Amino acid sequence: MRRILLFFLLIISVHLSAQINMVSKKIFLDSLNHECAPENYAYTRVITNYSQKSIRYVVTDFYKNGRKKMTGSTLDRDILKKDGEFIYYYKNGAKESVINYSEDHKTGKEISWYENQNKKCEKQNVWDPKTKKLQTLVLNCWNENKNQTVLDGNGEFEETDTFIRQKGILKNGLKQGVWEGSDSLRKIAFVDNYDRGILISGVSIDEDNVKFSYSSLSEKQSGKKIRN
Repeated sequence: MRRILLFFLLIISVHLSAQINMVSKKIFLDSLNHECAPENYAYTRVITNYSQKSIRYVVTDFYKNGRKKMTGSTLDRDILKKDGEFIYYYKNGAKESVINYSEDHKTGKEISWYENQNKKCEKQNVWDPKTKKLQTLVLNCWNENKNQTVLDGNGEFEETDTFIRQKGILKNGLKQGVWEGSDSLRKIAFVDNYDRGILISGVSIDEDNVKFSYSSLSEKQSGKKIRN
């Protein structure tokens, strides 16, 4: 009788495990968030309701230490198309930022914190579906010593976003004048000129001291002159 009971418990356990595997999907990501082989992964991603037809799918990224890196919802189970609130975390589990998305575009208020949970920055994202352009207003920022460096959209601002570091002056929440920075992924340093948040000119220098001038953000990102 005991053997029969153990046999049925084993069957139920295998059945439940199969159901869980069918419902969720786990993929491995490298440091650039590209899908990769398990032996090369930096993060893992779990889509918890993958096998079900749904308007949104819950997606959660994890660090190697098992803690959450990011959690939110995607409109596509196979391609990350962010929609709704996304929460990002540091490796130690502390909250890094809260950002809202609408059909994969930032929208509304965005808040970020330092690892010690002191507030870092408050931004306002405005997405225009007609022009397909995003405008981000930097409202208030503080340095690690809790000193406010940007007040009501005005002040000196320094930002680090994955591979890019840059600093300059904000006026009414937008970049104004000369901004200096570097891109560790592309291995370049750059100096840009902005007018009310619009890039009007810039020069980048790569590790071989080769200079490239550009007059738009699309030229800067592509590294190529764009003909009208």
